[in-house]
Amino acid sequence: MNDDLYSWYSIYDAILIPLYLLAIFIFAKQYVKGKIKVNSHYKYFIPALAFKLIGCLALCAVYTFYYSGGDVTNYFIAARTYLNAFLNLDFEMFWEMVNYKSNNISLCNYYYKGYGVIEFSSDDYYALFTTVISIPFVLLGAKSFFCASVLLATVSLLGLWKLYEVFVEEMPQLKKEMAYAAFFIPSVFFWGSGMLKDTYTISAVGFFTYGFYNFFIKKRRKIKFLLYLFCSAYIMLSIKPYVLFALLPGSLIWLNFSRLNKIRSTLLRSVAIPLLLTATALIIMGIFQSLGSVLGEYSLDRILLKAAKTQQDLIRGEQYGSNFHNIGEFEPTLAGISSKILPALEQALLRPYLWDSRNVVMLLSGIENFIILIIIIIVLVKSKFFGVFRLIFSEAILTFMFVFALFFAFSVGLTTANYGALVRLKIPCIPFFVGVLFYCYNHYTAKYKFENKQPALS
Repeated sequence: MNDDLYSWYSIYDAILIPLYLLAIFIFAKQYVKGKIKVNSHYKYFIPALAFKLIGCLALCAVYTFYYSGGDVTNYFIAARTYLNAFLNLDFEMFWEMVNYKSNNISLCNYYYKGYGVIEFSSDDYYALFTTVISIPFVLLGAKSFFCASVLLATVSLLGLWKLYEVFVEEMPQLKKEMAYAAFFIPSVFFWGSGMLKDTYTISAVGFFTYGFYNFFIKKRRKIKFLLYLFCSAYIMLSIKPYVLFALLPGSLIWLNFSRLNKIRSTLLRSVAIPLLLTATALIIMGIFQSLGSVLGEYSLDRILLKAAKTQQDLIRGEQYGSNFHNIGEFEPTLAGISSKILPALEQALLRPYLWDSRNVVMLLSGIENFIILIIIIIVLVKSKFFGVFRLIFSEAILTFMFVFALFFAFSVGLTTANYGALVRLKIPCIPFFVGVLFYCYNHYTAKYKFENKQPALS
């Protein structure tokens, strides 16, 4: 074991990681064996796990041997510091560290007591919460960086799998396509598999969707679905509150979709949906206002100011070079951010373009975005542009997926100019957005084939 408390890897990792990987796949194979007989979509579980672990190990290797450290390693080192205090039976110190919101802790004391180091500020509650919930993985991973990371990646896959099960139940004819959307998109299985906030949040999004779908949409009134819902919501609020806020509009529309379906007139339904969106937005703004003291920096007034300030901070040329795209300045008002809807969506969903790439990671993201752009163009052409929106808003699940993807992409695109941060922060909405694209592409492809098989009228 590496005794250097500033380091995060050693030969110890190389010895343990093959054993952990073998154990994970043996357990997964046994798990799938009992499920696949009645659920054919479980044939994608092992491939999904394999891609998840490949992404995890690749991310760990990049941060270890290319970047020489970063957020991924800092979370591990901090969690190991917490664990060292616990294993040394210093429960007073451990509780002081865990109960960070109630104590004015001095992080440097952790190193002086020989437990390790923590690189996060004592008031960075989101980072400290991420550290706390990483402790079990570091413990079970025998304080090995790579082993703890693959355990987290394995557990986080369960959230995406629950999301996939919702897709399969609603769109059983697209099991393969939805598997690609959920598990096999490079940016998702790379950035969503390491010891990062994003790994926890994207998994929480999956659990939230699964719990909401079963309890409210399918009306399966079981306690476990409420637990999925509330636990995942708590994790999102404790790490990245804006992820939960982006989920709320689509969820509320999904919940009320049955009422919209009762409107027979297409024209009236087209009018009702924007009105419902507007009402939902007003409800959410009301929640922001009423919970301002609780939400802190995520209260409505502060979040608008934060959006404008963050966007400008991230385009400082001396810090990021040319690795950013500026959507332009805007006032911290609702009118100001509304003027940036289209640039922000383009920023989040399509950038970096191939010509924006400055390194291998950005190049891979550029290729991924180029493929997504091609699919968007094909779908728009096949649907004659407006037809795709009629299709999306005709199905409850598609409406939810599309609205969440747009709300989330807008929030990320508005505040994130740097491509390095962008490709990581946007991953929670990618399975939803790509899933909608796959559905629309298959719908119009099948429609085209059907129409061309019809005999010509004489």
